[in-house]
Amino acid sequence: MGGIVVGVDGSAHALDALRFAIEESRYRNCPLLVVEMWQLPYIAEEVEPDTAALLDEPARQRAADVLQAQVDKALDGKPGPENMQVELRTGHPAEVLIQLGRTADLLVVGARGRGGFRHLLTGSIATQVVNHAPCPVTIVPSGPATSREGDVSASG
Repeated sequence: MGGIVVGVDGSAHALDALRFAIEESRYRNCPLLVVEMWQLPYIAEEVEPDTAALLDEPARQRAADVLQAQVDKALDGKPGPENMQVELRTGHPAEVLIQLGRTADLLVVGARGRGGFRHLLTGSIATQVVNHAPCPVTIVPSGPATSREGDVSASG
């Protein structure tokens, strides 16, 4: 694939990372893959994975809607980069991002910035990606103006 891969999750810090990735994609004139990871619920352990996916399709659709809402918010009415793709993928976020990093030029993730210990401020997904990604990684810290109001995952 090449280009930039940005992982999002509907949160304010992911929105900052997405905005950065969009601008970086425009600057580099390269493809951009916006990806959110979807994990089958615990019920998959009790039934066949295909059955679990069918049972949870409304939740999966909600995740896809939240992803698109976050992309729309980041674009703020402007067109997206020419080679932008938006995907909902199944799997653990860090594992999926690391796998996508094998063919990417850059991985972008947001810094969660929660928690009391300075070394944990990046969040566990960002830490795993930085430690294991096969390509360069940019961690975008949330700006001081970012708050939970930027979170599009909240139901309303």
